[in-house]
Amino acid sequence: MHNEHHTCPFSHLILSGRCACQFSAKNCLAEKEFGVCLNKTASIDCQSIYCNLRDNSDFVLNSHNQRSLSVGQQSKIKMGGLLALQDILQQSSNEKISNIFKLVQTIKKEYKAFENIPFSKIMPKISKFKFRDRS
Repeated sequence: MHNEHHTCPFSHLILSGRCACQFSAKNCLAEKEFGVCLNKTASIDCQSIYCNLRDNSDFVLNSHNQRSLSVGQQSKIKMGGLLALQDILQQSSNEKISNIFKLVQTIKKEYKAFENIPFSKIMPKISKFKFRDRS
């Protein structure tokens, strides 16, 4: 295992198999498995995009002034947001993200800053996203 690792806000999506990333790695502590990022810059960018998605999702999640979110709400923001961005930028309706880092780099290139993302176009997908299909 690489000695230096960083926080990955999308680690549970990667561990679930819904996403992949070229810088992801698994680590274990006792019997708990968790995901880490092996690239500091990628970790910072992913945390930044998550924070921007989170900050702009209050209305959709009806979570105004709510500091902590449920796992389901976090999943809606993370996976729903990434899928919406993938759909907008790559015209792909794929329900998996093959490389989060590449998607984040495409977002940076397209919008120059994460604050410039068209959140009004992303929120409907976040609102409709369900991590588990109950059919």
